[in-house]
Parts: sequence; C-alpha cells; structure tokens
Amino acid sequence: MEFTLDSLSALMADPAVRGLSILRHLQPLGGPGDAISPPTFAQAEGDEKGPRYVWSERKVDDELVNTCLLDSPASQANRIEESLLELVSADKLRLPLHRMHVPHIGELTDLDLPHRTYDAAIGTAKLTDGTEWRKSEVAKQVREASRKDAASLLEHAPLILILGGWDSHSGTAANAWQGRHEKAIWSKVVAIDAFKMNRPGGRLDPMGLPSSQKVDLGDGDKKLVDQGLGVVPPSMEKHPRLSITMRYAEQRSVISFGVFRKIGFGGAGKDDAARDFLAALGILGLAALHRNGGHLRSECDLVCEATDGWQVRRDDAPDELLSGVTVESARQAVQDALARFPSSGLRFRTEPVDLRIHESLVAAMGRSEI
Repeated sequence: MEFTLDSLSALMADPAVRGLSILRHLQPLGGPGDAISPPTFAQAEGDEKGPRYVWSERKVDDELVNTCLLDSPASQANRIEESLLELVSADKLRLPLHRMHVPHIGELTDLDLPHRTYDAAIGTAKLTDGTEWRKSEVAKQVREASRKDAASLLEHAPLILILGGWDSHSGTAANAWQGRHEKAIWSKVVAIDAFKMNRPGGRLDPMGLPSSQKVDLGDGDKKLVDQGLGVVPPSMEKHPRLSITMRYAEQRSVISFGVFRKIGFGGAGKDDAARDFLAALGILGLAALHRNGGHLRSECDLVCEATDGWQVRRDDAPDELLSGVTVESARQAVQDALARFPSSGLRFRTEPVDLRIHESLVAAMGRSEI
C-alpha cells in the first residue's frame, strides 16, 4: 500500500488495524564492533556513587543475550520535537506554538520545554501585553480540553495528543478526562548482545603542576586536583564510565491508532479529520527522527544498515507494508489533512503566542533583567 492521506485515512477507519510499526537495525558510525557510549543515569539516593546504565537480558533467535538501553522513549520524544522544530524553523511546517523569550538564553517554544504546553514555565509566563498566560483565552481552552472533546487542544497544542502530556500544575482536580493524555507514538533504541568496556581516565597538565599541592586561588588552600589543575595519572576508577560493543542496535518505533480512537473532537466528521491529521503528524515526527536522529551523544553515532519498513499491524490479516513513507510525503499528508479542517469545522492556530518568562524565574536564574 502506498502512503497518502487517503490510504492513511482508510487504515484509521479500519478497526482491525491497530497501528504502524517500523524496526531499524543500526550500527556504529565507526563500523560494526566499534565501541559506543550508552547513556548514564543518576544513582538512587543512598546507592554507591557513579553512573548507572540500563541493562537487561533478552532472547534473540533463542539465544539469551545482554541488552543495553541506548535511547529511552522520553529521549526519542525530545528528538522528535527537535526534528519538528527544525522543520518549523525552515518554514516547512506550521504548528501552533507558544514562543517565550528567556533573557541570555533566547527563544524557547513548547517543543523545547519538558512538559510542552503544560510546562510550568508557560503556565507562569505572561503575554507581551502583561496578561498572565493562565488567564488568557488560549490557556482556558487548553485546560478545558478533555479526551471526550480535545478540539481546543488540537487547535493550540496538538503535540500533547501525540507525545503525551500531564497538566500536573493546573490546580484542576485529577480525573480520567482532563489534563492527562497518553502518548500515541513512541520509539526506543537498544543495543543487542552488548558487552562492557571499561574506560580509563586521567588528565595531562602542560604546566606540570603537582596535583596534590595545596594552593590558594581565591577560595582557600585546596589541592590543585580539586581545582581542576595538575596531573592526574591515567587509571581505572572504582566506578568508571563504560563504553560498550554490540552485535547491532535496534530502533523500534510505533504509532498506536488505538490512542487516537479514544479521543473525541466534537463529532464523527471532526473526529475523522482530527485523527487523520494526528496520525500524519505522528508519521512525520518519526520519519524526521529516523532521518535526523543518528547522533545520540558523544561517541554514539549510529547509521541504519537494514529496516523492515513501515508495517501495518492488523488483528485479522498478516502485516502489510506501507511504502513511500518519507519526510516529504508525510509533510504532504499533514498539509492535506489540514486542508480538510475548515470543511470539518475544526480550527488550527498557525500564529505563535508570544510570552515573557516570569520575572521571579529570571531572578532565580541569577540574571538581573527581563
């Protein structure tokens, strides 16, 4: 099946179609067998100091192997946002953003903030005319949206309906319908058949300063090594950072039609148009992620060596390949879906809402101006 908005709409209308998935096999930029750096996570309070990695065991072809998490669903969601923001900045995509100026940092949008439009930085911000955002009409519409009728969230913050969100600081009584939306797309990257490699550490000092000597550099007598100076001989510390090698990494990405089908937008015609748009935007986000997301962190660049393509996952028949999915074809599907909004009675804000960060947050950042 060739990917277009019409074919996507037909899949969304078929209750036996559960969604789409794609599996990609990745290898290090340096080639198979090259060492890469997995992400580190903080230890729980009271645990020994040092970085923590996410290891687990899995059966692959009936063989029990070690796996290591290379990029979590939350991190992949951030990369999707970065990729979509890149399209917005290049004027290749229009999204209803909030745009906030932060002194000495620059401009931040919903796609930069951890909780998207529900982020407390937006909730405490002010419009450029001085009105509190939380008292604005946009804020009222965003916070009145529910899973029964999310048309206003579609209009002002559609990424929450795709990547999920929780309006945990709104003061609204917690219930099953308002301010809580599960993610409809997700992705993760896992190293398969992974092995640890310890990394020695050390520091050269071109001045030859003795690391153990105490010197007062304005903050009392302290060892030079504790002030970032002196020679530190290469050594294996008790809790060194690790590199890993692997057979390959797999990136699994999913779009759940079931999540979209649980959300209402005001009636059958509106529901269909909204769900088709959200599915197209989700495909665009994942396609852009796959195109841009090979660099995960320092010493962890990955390239795709094989993929099974976009699979239509059904209850009642074998999987079917959805061909022709690219960033450009997904952009076209998004535009075609938006073109159907007026006749369906849906609205979509295209102009940004400009905000100023709360002055108390500027002070908390140690800055002196707003």
